[in-house]
Amino acid sequence: MNPFKGPSRLGATPVPETPYQRAGQAWDQRIGSARVQAANWRLVALGLLASNMVQSGGMIWQAARGTVIPWVVEVDRLGQTLAVGPAVRGYRPPDPVIAWALSRFVENTRALPADPVVLGQNWRRAYDFADAAGAAALSDHARGADPFAQVGKAQVAVDVTNVVRASPDSFRLAWVERRYVDGQLVSTQRWSAILTLVIAAPTSPDAFVKNPFGIFVHAISWSREYGA
Repeated sequence: MNPFKGPSRLGATPVPETPYQRAGQAWDQRIGSARVQAANWRLVALGLLASNMVQSGGMIWQAARGTVIPWVVEVDRLGQTLAVGPAVRGYRPPDPVIAWALSRFVENTRALPADPVVLGQNWRRAYDFADAAGAAALSDHARGADPFAQVGKAQVAVDVTNVVRASPDSFRLAWVERRYVDGQLVSTQRWSAILTLVIAAPTSPDAFVKNPFGIFVHAISWSREYGA
Protein backbone atom coordinates (compact mmCIF):
# COMPACT_ATOMS: atom_id res chain seq x y z
CA MET A 1 0.00 0.00 0.00
CA ASN A 2 1.38 3.38 -0.98
CA PRO A 3 0.63 5.92 1.77
CA PHE A 4 1.17 8.81 -0.65
CA LYS A 5 -1.37 7.58 -3.18
CA GLY A 6 -4.98 8.67 -2.52
CA PRO A 7 -8.15 6.79 -3.40
CA SER A 8 -8.99 6.40 -7.08
CA ARG A 9 -12.39 8.17 -6.63
CA LEU A 10 -13.10 11.23 -4.51
CA GLY A 11 -15.63 10.60 -1.78
CA ALA A 12 -15.53 6.80 -2.14
CA THR A 13 -15.03 4.70 0.97
CA PRO A 14 -11.67 2.93 0.93
CA VAL A 15 -11.80 -0.82 0.66
CA PRO A 16 -11.20 -2.25 4.14
CA GLU A 17 -7.82 -3.86 4.52
CA THR A 18 -8.53 -6.11 7.49
CA PRO A 19 -11.48 -8.12 8.83
CA TYR A 20 -11.74 -5.64 11.71
CA GLN A 21 -12.06 -2.74 9.33
CA ARG A 22 -14.69 -4.58 7.30
CA ALA A 23 -16.69 -5.34 10.44
CA GLY A 24 -16.47 -1.73 11.60
CA GLN A 25 -17.58 -0.46 8.21
CA ALA A 26 -20.57 -2.84 8.17
CA TRP A 27 -21.54 -1.70 11.68
CA ASP A 28 -21.32 1.95 10.69
CA GLN A 29 -23.52 1.30 7.68
CA ARG A 30 -26.18 -0.45 9.81
CA ILE A 31 -26.19 2.33 12.41
CA GLY A 32 -26.37 5.01 9.75
CA SER A 33 -29.25 3.29 7.97
CA ALA A 34 -31.15 2.88 11.24
CA ARG A 35 -30.67 6.53 12.08
CA VAL A 36 -31.90 7.62 8.67
CA GLN A 37 -34.99 5.41 8.98
CA ALA A 38 -35.67 6.72 12.49
CA ALA A 39 -35.43 10.29 11.25
CA ASN A 40 -37.83 9.53 8.40
CA TRP A 41 -40.35 7.95 10.75
CA ARG A 42 -40.12 10.95 13.06
CA LEU A 43 -40.95 13.23 10.14
CA VAL A 44 -43.92 11.03 9.19
CA ALA A 45 -45.18 11.02 12.80
CA LEU A 46 -44.87 14.79 13.07
CA GLY A 47 -46.77 15.21 9.80
CA LEU A 48 -49.61 12.96 10.97
CA LEU A 49 -49.75 14.78 14.31
CA ALA A 50 -50.00 18.15 12.58
CA SER A 51 -52.74 16.84 10.27
CA ASN A 52 -54.74 15.45 13.19
CA MET A 53 -54.43 18.73 15.08
CA VAL A 54 -55.74 20.67 12.08
CA GLN A 55 -58.68 18.28 11.64
CA SER A 56 -59.49 18.32 15.36
CA GLY A 57 -59.37 22.10 15.44
CA GLY A 58 -61.73 22.29 12.49
CA MET A 59 -64.20 19.90 14.13
CA ILE A 60 -64.10 21.83 17.41
CA TRP A 61 -64.68 25.11 15.58
CA GLN A 62 -67.59 23.65 13.63
CA ALA A 63 -69.14 22.21 16.80
CA ALA A 64 -68.70 25.51 18.64
CA ARG A 65 -70.69 27.32 15.97
CA GLY A 66 -73.79 25.33 16.92
CA THR A 67 -75.38 25.90 13.52
CA VAL A 68 -78.96 24.70 13.17
CA ILE A 69 -80.40 24.23 9.69
CA PRO A 70 -84.19 24.04 10.02
CA TRP A 71 -86.25 22.13 7.46
CA VAL A 72 -89.56 23.50 6.33
CA VAL A 73 -92.58 21.29 5.70
CA GLU A 74 -95.39 23.14 3.93
CA VAL A 75 -98.86 21.63 4.26
CA ASP A 76 -102.28 22.45 2.88
CA ARG A 77 -105.47 23.05 4.83
CA LEU A 78 -106.01 19.31 5.25
CA GLY A 79 -102.51 18.71 6.59
CA GLN A 80 -101.18 17.12 3.40
CA THR A 81 -97.52 17.78 2.66
CA LEU A 82 -96.94 20.17 -0.24
CA ALA A 83 -93.20 20.83 -0.07
CA VAL A 84 -90.22 19.84 2.06
CA GLY A 85 -86.81 21.47 2.08
CA PRO A 86 -84.19 23.29 4.18
CA ALA A 87 -85.07 26.81 5.22
CA VAL A 88 -82.96 29.35 3.36
CA ARG A 89 -81.77 32.69 4.68
CA GLY A 90 -84.59 35.22 4.60
CA TYR A 91 -87.27 32.52 4.52
CA ARG A 92 -90.70 33.60 5.72
CA PRO A 93 -93.34 30.98 6.46
CA PRO A 94 -96.47 31.20 4.29
CA ASP A 95 -99.68 32.65 5.66
CA PRO A 96 -101.36 29.26 6.31
CA VAL A 97 -98.46 28.25 8.56
CA ILE A 98 -98.58 31.58 10.40
CA ALA A 99 -102.36 31.26 10.76
CA TRP A 100 -101.96 27.81 12.30
CA ALA A 101 -99.33 29.05 14.78
CA LEU A 102 -101.40 32.07 15.81
CA SER A 103 -104.53 29.95 16.23
CA ARG A 104 -102.65 27.68 18.62
CA PHE A 105 -101.32 30.76 20.42
CA VAL A 106 -104.84 32.09 21.01
CA GLU A 107 -106.18 28.70 22.07
CA ASN A 108 -103.32 28.19 24.53
CA THR A 109 -103.81 31.59 26.18
CA ARG A 110 -107.60 31.97 26.09
CA ALA A 111 -108.86 28.44 26.76
CA LEU A 112 -109.43 27.29 30.33
CA PRO A 113 -109.15 23.50 30.76
CA ALA A 114 -110.26 21.64 33.85
CA ASP A 115 -106.75 20.30 34.51
CA PRO A 116 -104.17 22.77 35.92
CA VAL A 117 -101.35 20.69 34.44
CA VAL A 118 -102.80 21.09 30.96
CA LEU A 119 -103.25 24.81 31.59
CA GLY A 120 -99.60 25.16 32.55
CA GLN A 121 -98.50 23.28 29.44
CA ASN A 122 -100.64 25.54 27.27
CA TRP A 123 -99.09 28.68 28.70
CA ARG A 124 -95.55 27.37 28.34
CA ARG A 125 -96.25 26.63 24.67
CA ALA A 126 -97.62 30.14 24.26
CA TYR A 127 -94.45 31.66 25.70
CA ASP A 128 -92.44 29.63 23.17
CA PHE A 129 -94.18 31.69 20.44
CA ALA A 130 -93.59 35.10 22.03
CA ASP A 131 -90.55 37.36 22.01
CA ALA A 132 -89.57 39.50 25.01
CA ALA A 133 -92.25 42.12 24.38
CA GLY A 134 -94.89 39.50 23.66
CA ALA A 135 -93.97 37.57 26.80
CA ALA A 136 -94.35 40.74 28.87
CA ALA A 137 -97.83 41.27 27.41
CA LEU A 138 -98.75 37.67 28.24
CA SER A 139 -97.55 38.09 31.80
CA ASP A 140 -99.65 41.24 32.22
CA HIS A 141 -102.72 39.40 30.93
CA ALA A 142 -102.07 36.43 33.23
CA ARG A 143 -101.79 38.68 36.27
CA GLY A 144 -105.09 40.36 35.44
CA ALA A 145 -107.09 37.29 34.41
CA ASP A 146 -105.47 34.87 36.90
CA PRO A 147 -106.49 31.75 34.91
CA PHE A 148 -105.09 29.31 37.48
CA ALA A 149 -107.48 30.68 40.10
CA GLN A 150 -110.38 29.80 37.79
CA VAL A 151 -109.42 26.13 37.41
CA GLY A 152 -112.16 23.92 38.81
CA LYS A 153 -114.74 26.71 38.76
CA ALA A 154 -115.35 26.90 35.01
CA GLN A 155 -114.03 25.75 31.65
CA VAL A 156 -113.61 27.83 28.50
CA ALA A 157 -113.47 26.33 25.02
CA VAL A 158 -111.96 28.42 22.21
CA ASP A 159 -112.87 28.04 18.55
CA VAL A 160 -110.82 30.20 16.15
CA THR A 161 -113.07 31.10 13.21
CA ASN A 162 -110.96 33.42 11.08
CA VAL A 163 -107.33 34.46 10.57
CA VAL A 164 -106.46 37.10 7.97
CA ARG A 165 -103.42 39.26 7.31
CA ALA A 166 -103.96 42.83 8.50
CA SER A 167 -100.57 44.29 7.50
CA PRO A 168 -97.11 43.06 6.47
CA ASP A 169 -96.35 42.34 10.13
CA SER A 170 -99.72 41.66 11.75
CA PHE A 171 -102.73 39.35 11.55
CA ARG A 172 -106.33 39.72 12.68
CA LEU A 173 -107.94 36.75 14.41
CA ALA A 174 -111.55 36.12 15.39
CA TRP A 175 -112.74 33.38 17.71
CA VAL A 176 -115.63 32.22 19.88
CA GLU A 177 -115.28 31.51 23.61
CA ARG A 178 -117.82 29.18 25.20
CA ARG A 179 -117.88 29.15 28.99
CA TYR A 180 -119.07 26.09 30.89
CA VAL A 181 -119.91 25.66 34.57
CA ASP A 182 -120.60 22.18 35.91
CA GLY A 183 -120.67 20.95 32.32
CA GLN A 184 -123.41 23.40 31.30
CA LEU A 185 -122.93 26.17 28.73
CA VAL A 186 -123.47 29.50 30.49
CA SER A 187 -122.19 32.05 27.96
CA THR A 188 -120.88 32.48 24.43
CA GLN A 189 -118.62 35.42 23.57
CA ARG A 190 -116.99 36.57 20.36
CA TRP A 191 -113.48 37.96 20.49
CA SER A 192 -110.98 39.40 18.05
CA ALA A 193 -107.31 40.36 18.19
CA ILE A 194 -104.54 42.01 16.23
CA LEU A 195 -101.24 40.17 16.74
CA THR A 196 -98.01 41.77 15.56
CA LEU A 197 -95.27 39.32 14.58
CA VAL A 198 -91.55 39.03 14.11
CA ILE A 199 -89.91 36.18 12.21
CA ALA A 200 -86.56 34.95 13.52
CA ALA A 201 -84.94 31.66 12.55
CA PRO A 202 -84.21 29.33 15.50
CA THR A 203 -80.58 29.33 16.63
CA SER A 204 -80.49 26.23 18.84
CA PRO A 205 -81.87 22.69 18.74
CA ASP A 206 -84.19 23.45 21.66
CA ALA A 207 -85.60 26.55 19.95
CA PHE A 208 -86.06 24.60 16.73
CA VAL A 209 -88.09 21.92 18.50
CA LYS A 210 -90.32 24.46 20.28
CA ASN A 211 -90.79 26.95 17.44
CA PRO A 212 -89.41 25.54 14.15
CA PHE A 213 -90.71 28.37 11.94
CA GLY A 214 -89.46 31.18 14.18
CA ILE A 215 -92.90 32.83 14.46
CA PHE A 216 -92.96 35.15 17.48
CA VAL A 217 -95.80 37.33 18.74
CA HIS A 218 -94.43 40.80 19.46
CA ALA A 219 -97.56 42.75 20.41
CA ILE A 220 -101.09 41.74 21.46
CA SER A 221 -104.31 43.71 21.21
CA TRP A 222 -107.48 41.71 21.81
CA SER A 223 -111.02 42.71 22.75
CA ARG A 224 -114.52 41.33 23.04
CA GLU A 225 -116.98 42.02 20.22
CA TYR A 226 -120.07 43.10 22.14
CA GLY A 227 -122.23 43.89 19.12
CA ALA A 228 -121.78 40.49 17.47
